[in-house]
Amino acid sequence: MDDPKILEGTVYRKIIMVAAVTFVILPFVTTFNEFLTKVVESLNFVSVIQGYVAPFIVRIVAAILLAIKIPAAIDGSHLYLTGGWLPLRIYINWNCVGWQSFILLAFTFVTGLQGPYKLRSKLMTVLIGLEGTFLINIIRILIPTLLAYKFDFLSAIIFHDYLGTLFTLLWMGVFWNYAFGNILTKHSTDTKGKPRDPVEKEVEE
Repeated sequence: MDDPKILEGTVYRKIIMVAAVTFVILPFVTTFNEFLTKVVESLNFVSVIQGYVAPFIVRIVAAILLAIKIPAAIDGSHLYLTGGWLPLRIYINWNCVGWQSFILLAFTFVTGLQGPYKLRSKLMTVLIGLEGTFLINIIRILIPTLLAYKFDFLSAIIFHDYLGTLFTLLWMGVFWNYAFGNILTKHSTDTKGKPRDPVEKEVEE
């Protein structure tokens, strides 16, 4: 019978490998971003993201800014900031809301949820993963907004183009490390490594 910790370590390494390869490829994909944007924006799904998801995220970011005493106003997918070194207008389009991180998360689910884990723990892992990834995307948008407001556009662009990706990757690593250690639980197994029959277990007790 394989040691569960060894199995989890192997799966965890696979997840890190998938995430690393994905993020290595992303800069090359960015080269074709304008072409891909024109193609994908013609799809109805993108219209939904731009028309509903992006404004929703803008409202959340604006609410956080107002909570920390930074004047902010919204107009659809636009966020307006005043009172800083320069009045700012920030546009959040469909490609900035973090859909890439959810695709990556889905790939890690396929790998990380393998094994005889209890269904309830799998569902809890998926729920926490989705909620955490959404929160990380909000933070990923909030940080460059604050950098542009407090400092300059260059620092915001550097974070947006480079550190934001690393930020998401670090979240994935922390999330799965926590999931393996605190959320995912395995079914009881007999000496042959097969799930035990609850009736048989009750008789033995």
